Amino acid sequence: MDPFATVLAAAAAIELFAALLFALAFLRRTADRECGPAILVCLGGAAHAASSLVSVHAPGAAAASLTSRLGLLLALSSAVHFAVVYRTSRPAWGRTAPAYAVAAAMIAARVSHGSANVAHGVPTYVVAVIAATWIAVEVARACVADRRGSLPVLLGSAVLLVTLVSDLGLASGTFVTVPLTDMGLASFAMALASTSSARYATVTQELERRTEELRNRTHELRGSYEDLRAAQEELVKKEQLAMVGELAAVIAHEVRNPLAIIANAVSGLRKQAISREDHETLLGILDEETSRLNRLVTDLLRYARPVNVQRSHVSIEDLLERALTLANPGQKNIRTELEMLAHEGRLWGDANLLRQVFDNLIDNAVQAMTAGGTLTVQVRAASVDGVDGVDVAIIDTGEGMDTIVCSRALDPFFTTRPSGTGLGLAIVDRIVDAHGGRLVLDSRSGEGTTVTVFLPHGSPGEPPGRGHARPTSPSRRTAREAT
Repeated sequence: MDPFATVLAAAAAIELFAALLFALAFLRRTADRECGPAILVCLGGAAHAASSLVSVHAPGAAAASLTSRLGLLLALSSAVHFAVVYRTSRPAWGRTAPAYAVAAAMIAARVSHGSANVAHGVPTYVVAVIAATWIAVEVARACVADRRGSLPVLLGSAVLLVTLVSDLGLASGTFVTVPLTDMGLASFAMALASTSSARYATVTQELERRTEELRNRTHELRGSYEDLRAAQEELVKKEQLAMVGELAAVIAHEVRNPLAIIANAVSGLRKQAISREDHETLLGILDEETSRLNRLVTDLLRYARPVNVQRSHVSIEDLLERALTLANPGQKNIRTELEMLAHEGRLWGDANLLRQVFDNLIDNAVQAMTAGGTLTVQVRAASVDGVDGVDVAIIDTGEGMDTIVCSRALDPFFTTRPSGTGLGLAIVDRIVDAHGGRLVLDSRSGEGTTVTVFLPHGSPGEPPGRGHARPTSPSRRTAREAT
């Protein structure tokens, strides 16, 4: 086989393989603007080499000559496009349009003239040399700008320029050599293929840099997290100490009053001359204040003890009827109404804890209606933040609370009743919270009070306060705060 034909076949194969590589790269990442022109360069070079190979076996074939010129002009105009995009990394259709226009004009002129001898190839090679010079300049500028991987492309464009100058001399009769354009195009195609490797190396290096940076940031964040956790633990300790101090002050205040009364009563009992009536009065005071201290300690232990919810399927209606019976509102001229507006009045909760909730709330409502009135208990279906459950509204027509009292009603040890410990509603609030519910107070002075308890339906295996999504609304709030 003719060695020159072998070289042409190898050049065509190289260019077709490079075109396939660029096509695959373009399909994987269409944002790479260089791939489109590179595919056309390789296809044009392959067409030129294949046509030249046909001309070796069939000299003078007009179709082969036309295809050869078409492939060369397509390859060079696309190479100009590639070089401009390679340097600027921006769309370059406006700047490279003249190259495509000249190529199209020359192809049209070649078709109109039909077959021609070698002399007719001189204008083509002149334009080709100009295009190769443009390509070399653009790539050289990219190389000066320190574009990674630009050196192989610069060498490929230089080889292309040299081979085109050689073939221009051959076409004009100045040189007596063999055609070298296909070798130049093949070299340029191989240089273009190296850009993918350069891009891969750049991406790999950037990924390594980002990975190292991320590793350092992670280390810094871990250190910051440890510092934050230490600061948070310290803050929690200080907060706990502050709460203990505040609680101790409140307990001391609450205990001091009955102790002072007990001390005075004991001092009176020690007197020699004391009537039987005074003796009984002082014993009654001792008994009353001792009971008050016992209630305070009992409520304090109940408030401090963790709320452990033992769930069972309980009936809200049964709990409310029992609480209304124990409160015995009929003796105080209070009329009661229990309105079951919910289709499902059962939920999974701790019956004993919920009994404390309703006993306390109904007892408070009864005590608020000193002059009698109506106590209404409504149970209706409700949904809070996507959590289904029931609302239990306890409505009294008593004296009500002003804004300040209502806002502090859930605070521990806050009470307006002489015999109260101020822990009842605080305990109720903790129990409701442990069930995943919320407690809302709505009261106005002289207009009565409405206490609404939302309780989710829950499930048998639901941990205290978990399982179903908790309502995001805070449990400790009044209706005015909610609005």
